[in-house]
Order: sequence, then C-alpha cells, then structure tokens
Amino acid sequence: MKILLVASSNSEVKPLRDKMTFVARISNNLMNYRLGTLDIDILITGHGSIFMAHHLTRTLHMFNYDLAINLGVAGSFDYFLELGFVVNVIQDQFADLGFEDKDSFFTLGEKELLNEDSFPFTGEILRSLGNFEIDVVESLIPVKAITVNTLHGRQENIQKVKTRFKCDIETMTGAAFFYVCLMEKIPFLQVRSISYFIEIRKVDNWNLPLALGNLTATVLEILEELRAD
Repeated sequence: MKILLVASSNSEVKPLRDKMTFVARISNNLMNYRLGTLDIDILITGHGSIFMAHHLTRTLHMFNYDLAINLGVAGSFDYFLELGFVVNVIQDQFADLGFEDKDSFFTLGEKELLNEDSFPFTGEILRSLGNFEIDVVESLIPVKAITVNTLHGRQENIQKVKTRFKCDIETMTGAAFFYVCLMEKIPFLQVRSISYFIEIRKVDNWNLPLALGNLTATVLEILEELRAD
C-alpha cells in the first residue's frame, strides 16, 4: 500500500518520521519512507491554502496513492475539545473566501459567484467521503473545521465565525486538502490534534508537545492498522 502523509510543517511530522526508515529524497519537500510493508511519502506544503493546493496537486499528478492523510495541529473553538485531543475532520469549509459589506460577510455562494452545490461542494461545505474504514479513525471525535488565511485572535471575530459556521476547529490548509483530494478522486483523511484554544492570543496556554505526541501516536496506530490489513 502506498500512502501520502501531508503536513504544513516539518515539526508536525518529525516525531512520526523518526519512527520510519528513510529511503529517498524525491524533492525539497517530498521524501519517501518505509514502515514495515507500507510505502510512505511525506509531503511538506507550507502554511496556507495556496501552498497546500499547489504542492498536493503536483504530487498527486506525479504519483499514485491508495490513501492521503493530512495531519497536523489545530486550534479549537470549543473547550470541550481539550488540548491534546486528536480529532477526525469530517467536513471543512473556506471561511474567509467572500465579501465584506459594512458589518456583514457573504460567502461566494451567497453572492452567486459559486454554485454552492457544485462538485465537490454541498452547501459550500467539503465533506469527507469516509471511504476508508479504519477502526482507529472511527474511534476519534468527529469535528467540523474551517480553513482561513488568517488565524483568529480577536474575540469579536471569533464569536462571529463560530456562530456563523458552527465549527469546532480551524486550520490554514484543511479545506484545500479536502478540495484537491475530492477533485483528484483519491481516498483521504484529515487527522488533527488540538494544540491551542482560539482566543485572544495566550501562547502560554498552548501545548504543542502534548498535541504532537498524541498526534504521532494516533497516526502510528492508523498506519499499523493499515499494515495489518
């Protein structure tokens, strides 16, 4: 089985990478590893949807994969999702692609610049197909995500976006990953670990080591289950 692991930064995959056997560097941001019988490529895209879309599309046109997994950390809108919780993203949405009009924000669909139900969207939402039955993934908390170009840090804007999109977490790349995988018709998963709460910036409250440790353990469990199949 050939798997593509996709992350925004090296720090999000380094603990996982250290558990694998390095095989070859394919390009500056794509490397090949082995884990038992699994053939695994790790792609580092950089932060932001445009970088994710470019590097992921280019890679999928170069190689064929049985499964793509987007892994990384995320911010939580809900204190129920505690720091270190690992979650399964079942839907994602571009949350800042649209228009401002006075104090209101309108999405492309609301301005009729996008057919909100045109493939791969359903009501402007991108949904996971659930086309890989993995016990470890099914045991994770399912969440709704939004993807933004600017991470939120002002209380007024945080409340607005949470109320409008009814979202649990936010990232800078997840919806772009969903979009490309759906368009390219490749099975995919997005697995995230909560490293901070979305609030007025309080870096002292973040816990990146815990989030990365739990994320690494969970992804290893997923890979072990795939290797056993």
